[in-house]
Amino acid sequence: MEREVQALKELYQQPEKKIPLPSFQGALHAHTYWSHDSRAVLEEIVPAAKAAKIEFIFLSDHKRDNMDTFPRSYHGMYEGILFEAGTESNNLMVTPLKDTVLDWNLGQDQVIQQVVEEDGMVLYVHTEVSHDWGNPHYQGMEIYNIHTDFKDEGGRLFGFVLNSMVNAGKYRHWAYREIFDEQIEIHALWDSLNQHRKIIGYGAPDVHNNQSIRARFQEDGRVEWVGSNAKTISIRQPGWIEKLLLEEADEAGWVYKAELDTYFHSLHYVQTHIFADSLDSRSLKDHLVQGHAFVSFENLLEAKGFEYAAYGKDGELIGIMGDEIPLREIQQLKVSSPYPVQFDLIKDGDLILSTESKYHFEYTPIGHGNYRITARIPLNGEWVPWIYTNPIYIR
Repeated sequence: MEREVQALKELYQQPEKKIPLPSFQGALHAHTYWSHDSRAVLEEIVPAAKAAKIEFIFLSDHKRDNMDTFPRSYHGMYEGILFEAGTESNNLMVTPLKDTVLDWNLGQDQVIQQVVEEDGMVLYVHTEVSHDWGNPHYQGMEIYNIHTDFKDEGGRLFGFVLNSMVNAGKYRHWAYREIFDEQIEIHALWDSLNQHRKIIGYGAPDVHNNQSIRARFQEDGRVEWVGSNAKTISIRQPGWIEKLLLEEADEAGWVYKAELDTYFHSLHYVQTHIFADSLDSRSLKDHLVQGHAFVSFENLLEAKGFEYAAYGKDGELIGIMGDEIPLREIQQLKVSSPYPVQFDLIKDGDLILSTESKYHFEYTPIGHGNYRITARIPLNGEWVPWIYTNPIYIR
């Protein structure tokens, strides 16, 4: 698989940029020390984000109390990476985008309405479980989540763990392919919801960096051993095990680490690209809820340069993914990719056309509907998804 991807990388062709907005790649749904099941701090998050070429992280830390105060944890720009504070509660990701206190005692529906009406953002997470899909205020949903994908492994879980251990170095990212399943039911639900109103789709690393065994020294010289879900296993005086295993402390203070879900590998695995005016929380949010975004499996190929847009009768650009466009004004849908891919065109949830491997694809729509693209690459004998776009809505 590594050789196949390297061969594809050699076929890179820089596409002509037609969409005037810059694109920014980042993570929606990530956790820090503020969550009860994570210990992640800036000293480990920022280097991992830089290595994964992440430009923004919208956090979704678990709430600690029904009076939920913002901002907290990390908020602002850190070494060129934008952090925005948010809460995950009851399978919602709530991002108020201002200094405020959310009162969860009001009830979920009222909180959703309040945040959206005050120009914040509410997204549904863990969309494999039941939600109030008819709620009129939430703005988007996860169409891929690493944890969601991980939950259905069953007997294959051992393969993921073994692969992660054997390939702990250069090829660790391939362990994530061990768990990959295309989320067909979630995509069908997403397509059906878009028949009623715009619901944007995004990808979620849902990273906690908590499937691990780690150790660090306490101020009194004892060693704390931390296991799954960031829970303390023991705090004890150093013994022969510690003398054998412990090394110099890393940037976050850990002297021993055996990790499965590192920040880098999760952030590098799935990303959301947003076309926006600037690297600013509100600009990113505004364009995301308009659907100006696509999901990429970035550890396969870098998706920078991928575009999907609509063009009018005289060839001018009249809209991009997420936009609503009158049928009478549109001449063609055009997609361009920096690598040769198979383009799948999905209309209202149905695959209507699949191309051979190519860099560009054009299509003249003949009817109203929601048209989205899945770009696939050949890998290990299959055509696997690399990119999912939001639809262009032709009315």
